[in-house]
Amino acid sequence: MDRRQRMTLLGIAAAIAVVAVVIALVAGGGDDDKGDSTSSTSAAQTTTETTPPERESTTATIDVKGGDPDGGAQDVKVKKNDQLEITVTSDQEIPIHFHGYDIEKDASPGKPAVFKLKAENEGVYEIEIESTETKIAEVTVEP
Repeated sequence: MDRRQRMTLLGIAAAIAVVAVVIALVAGGGDDDKGDSTSSTSAAQTTTETTPPERESTTATIDVKGGDPDGGAQDVKVKKNDQLEITVTSDQEIPIHFHGYDIEKDASPGKPAVFKLKAENEGVYEIEIESTETKIAEVTVEP
């Protein structure tokens, strides 16, 4: 084997060794309990700190029968910036308006109106049947 072939084999062996070390580090390898756990903990803490906090989610279902909310208008409370999902079902076709967020959707038999949003606006807002101005819910977005 000439010198050039030996150098090529040595380079390949070195590359394999580097890849093996990288794989072991990424996989958290190594049997010793020194030093490595601190660096793994640091990496985990960095990931945790940069992950946005989970938001709470509030859901409500309002059933409209004969043009009125079944059981009366609902009170829905949610914290600012949490997710809010309100589903309105109806036995007839009606326009539903979510005041304050100025969203209007139609509900009809078999096709509910679904309001899915981030509760960004603090305050108290009505949801009503737009055509009859019948209040079906009051949504309070708290700080």
